[in-house]
Amino acid sequence: MNAHDVKYGVQYYPEHWPQERWAVDAAMMQRAGINVVRMGEFAWSAYEPREGEIDFTWMEDAIRLLGKHGIQTILCTCSRTPPPWLYRKYPGILNVQPNGIPHEKDGRYRVALLHDVFIEHARRIDGGVIRHFAGHDNIVAWQLDNEIGDANDCHCPHCIEQFQKYLEAKYGTPEKLNEAWGEHFWSFRIDTFKDVPTPVRHPQVLLEYRRFMSHTNTAFARWRSDLIRQCAPGKQITTNFQNIHAIHTDCHELATAVDVNGMNHYPSRTPELAIDYYRGKRDTVWALEQHTRLRDVDTPAGWMRLWAWMTIAHGANAIVHFRWRQCRWGAEQFCDGILPHSGEENRFYGDLTRMGREVQSIGHLIAPTRPRAKAAILFSYASRWGIAVSGLARDLGPVHEAKMFHQALARVVTAVDAMDPHEDLSGYSLVIAPRLWMVDRAIAASLTQFVENGGTLCLTTGTGVVDEYGKGFDEPRPGRLHALAGIKVSDLAHQPNLRLNLRSSIVPALEGAVGEQIADEIHPLDAETVATHASGWRQGLPAITLHRKGKGNVVYVGTLLQQAGINAIVDWLCQISGIEQSFARPEGVSIYERFCDQYKLLFLVNWTDALQTVEIGKDWQDVFTGEALEAIQIPANDLRITRHSTYES
Repeated sequence: MNAHDVKYGVQYYPEHWPQERWAVDAAMMQRAGINVVRMGEFAWSAYEPREGEIDFTWMEDAIRLLGKHGIQTILCTCSRTPPPWLYRKYPGILNVQPNGIPHEKDGRYRVALLHDVFIEHARRIDGGVIRHFAGHDNIVAWQLDNEIGDANDCHCPHCIEQFQKYLEAKYGTPEKLNEAWGEHFWSFRIDTFKDVPTPVRHPQVLLEYRRFMSHTNTAFARWRSDLIRQCAPGKQITTNFQNIHAIHTDCHELATAVDVNGMNHYPSRTPELAIDYYRGKRDTVWALEQHTRLRDVDTPAGWMRLWAWMTIAHGANAIVHFRWRQCRWGAEQFCDGILPHSGEENRFYGDLTRMGREVQSIGHLIAPTRPRAKAAILFSYASRWGIAVSGLARDLGPVHEAKMFHQALARVVTAVDAMDPHEDLSGYSLVIAPRLWMVDRAIAASLTQFVENGGTLCLTTGTGVVDEYGKGFDEPRPGRLHALAGIKVSDLAHQPNLRLNLRSSIVPALEGAVGEQIADEIHPLDAETVATHASGWRQGLPAITLHRKGKGNVVYVGTLLQQAGINAIVDWLCQISGIEQSFARPEGVSIYERFCDQYKLLFLVNWTDALQTVEIGKDWQDVFTGEALEAIQIPANDLRITRHSTYES
């Protein structure tokens, strides 16, 4: 595999299958165009079936055999899933629930990362894997364990003591902690950090515990990445961020321990937004678990390939399908896998092979390109943690609303960036920040600068509710952003059955739009009213406002709009921020672009059961045939990829 090609592969578990089967698998993978496998994340029990009896030869054999078939390896560390003998000998390594009861040990990831015995054995096995395989030519990259952060929470006395020490290092004195968290509510005021209890209900304790565990998870990863860089310099390091709905770890923090962000991508439960969010400002992402099939999803013929190409169109330069073959036993016995239990070829293998040939043909064209976006979506783990512990709107994290804004933008543009609100916003015309619950001074300054320099910013209900400690502001909502938005919010109503109709003459498409679940009572300062409520005691009161600030605009959406309303507001936001419709696209067709300095690529995916036609303009050629195209026909449940060699970057 050329270093500049797209990585195209599968997750492989050689330890699950007889060694005589490996050659069959390797040959089948080679025929399918596979150039990389990911292996080893659950291999501790195979490496070390009994304490001290470590054997890496079987993995060496697997890596060598695959290499003979032109297939390189992304090798994983494995310590977060210890073998049963370790739990039996050291039961204290099991992590403990808030009620003091240890978790069961027949699952995975059920270890206390801060337990001294676990740390010793985890570093012994991971260090052994890294040092043993560091010089192997056929290892193209390293993955740090698997889904770091999942199920890591531990409330044992040792971990709570470490949490208290973390607080002491952060705040310095009990007085500063009391000042940051607020004093005397329910008689809560500490004189020593040992008074901070196990996090159960107190929102500030819960918030800081989430930060503490995120730091712990990142430190676990960083020890391994530092050792890999020492032993195997030049090899790329990655890890797979879990489903975007998980909030156990700030993946922006975890990304500081790797070279390339990785992710799990199961489109039936992972929105397209996730690819752009995990890609972030790094331009690319590796899909280290890409959908093949799921137990509860009826995967249509050919869609495995379409979902994989969609991931590439969003900026991915590695696709690793999960997994090569369904396991014949265990908790995932009837879940993912290209091959069935029998190991025979099937329609999924046909899709894999078809795409493998396509990637072999044009991977060199794809690899140098990246998406280029003029619109960005912002949301933070800190805000998500703050909402989750709030006791008010814990079911209204920003991801659902961000997903709807992302879907609306995808009707207009061919690329969207999604990232943490602390990132640099220069270069964007439009920034949408749904439910930015927690706003620190750095975020407020960055958003203000973005608007004053000419950007259009869209904020939504539930923005600027608390500071970085989870403490309510003593100024009107949206807190540090209320002057920027030109409004005051005096009340935030969260009622699951709330339903509100809107009226608007400024944005006609918003007339009759529906807001639900949550609504702000907005009082404009120097903002204009864009839409009002149409009924009830809110009739005539502002629902959406516009504030012209400096060279830019701030739009505040004071209710949770349904998708039709979000589509309308996004069309208007693009209009006032100067973002034009890129292509007129039929319903059911997705369009994406990737750029480099010499050319750009256009990906058109038809999710419908009928032939679709899209007018794309002059000077485009089909990447596979070289055919010149202006009106491109896309077969049902298929895609076309075209190249344009002359354009203004």
